[in-house]
Amino acid sequence: MNGNYYERGKDNQLARVYIPFQIMNQVYSASEALKKGTLFPELYMPYKKEKMSLSGGGFYG
Repeated sequence: MNGNYYERGKDNQLARVYIPFQIMNQVYSASEALKKGTLFPELYMPYKKEKMSLSGGGFYG
């Protein structure tokens, strides 16, 4: 490949990565981490359950 290949799509970005710094403050115990799916409390974000409508709609976790 030539050097111009990467310069050609420079203005057309599909995505941009954002990774915040994480400081290890607390961790779950091994059994709690297995239940919640993560070792770090800062990363634990459970889905909220919503009631399904009988007239339609979808299931949201």
